[in-house]
Amino acid sequence: MIGLTGCAATQAPGVSPPPAEPVAARPRPLFPIAPPQGPARRIVQQLTAHWPGSEKTLLCILELDSAHIAMAGLTQDGLSLFNLSYDGKTLEADKNPLVPELVAPELIIADLQLVYWPLAVLQKNLPKQLKLEAGPDFRRLSEQGKPRIEVRYISQEDAWPRTVELTNLQYHYRLTIDTVSYEVVSE
Repeated sequence: MIGLTGCAATQAPGVSPPPAEPVAARPRPLFPIAPPQGPARRIVQQLTAHWPGSEKTLLCILELDSAHIAMAGLTQDGLSLFNLSYDGKTLEADKNPLVPELVAPELIIADLQLVYWPLAVLQKNLPKQLKLEAGPDFRRLSEQGKPRIEVRYISQEDAWPRTVELTNLQYHYRLTIDTVSYEVVSE
């Protein structure tokens, strides 16, 4: 690897380097992250992200209460991928340098909020150009009439649906969410 790097650094005089590959913009949530919501809970989920030609699975550990959201993303082998903390005002996130720039922890928390947060809380925070529709087994976020994110509830548990599929039409990925454990804890 060092030899290849050394060769790449030397060029013949007068020869321009090849154009850089275009860098994709880092995905950002379409809407502001909503405030934390009680009751206090500890949740473990398996998230499988599907992109064209790729699929990755990670474990997500959430600790939620009325004042704070903490989230950790881990590989199936337990390697830390990212950590996120949000108190309703300040979002702090760090991620493993091996995680691609396109993986944004704040996008994962926004996706989970779109799936699980009360509709009234989400609608209160939506920018004017966005519309959130919901039925017994779906949610759809549209921007100026164009669907951007669709949520399909595969299971219908009241407190926290265990199996959900989210399709992000803007960033071209699908997220399958399987809740492994859901525990209400004291605040």
